Amino acid sequence: MLAIKYRMKYEIQRLDGRFSYRNLFQYCIKFGGRMSHSRGPLHFTRVQKWFMETYGWSAEIRQYAEIRAWITTNNRVLKGTAADIPLECNPHWSWTNGYDDLRIYVASDRELNFFQLRWPCEP
Repeated sequence: MLAIKYRMKYEIQRLDGRFSYRNLFQYCIKFGGRMSHSRGPLHFTRVQKWFMETYGWSAEIRQYAEIRAWITTNNRVLKGTAADIPLECNPHWSWTNGYDDLRIYVASDRELNFFQLRWPCEP
């Protein structure tokens, strides 16, 4: 089978003090919200599927953050451990798909580099 190099449009944002979820992830990959020239929804859906196949399922970022915060708070009270964080809170990645807000959150340079090798960005 002939492998076709597939390029897509996206923007990578390093999460610093200005961004939500910076305490959970290091980077955010942003896709356009329209199917116009950037084909954002199509690219987002392909990348989301790739992350699921590569790293396993992860909760949507708002639920992810809420679950992590609740467990962290209760672990202090209940003397729990980090192992108590459920598998749905995948430490490698998360996502959100609000209107015009299609994003994949990644934990580190490792996940980001692996993503970029698989999905080169259009200039």
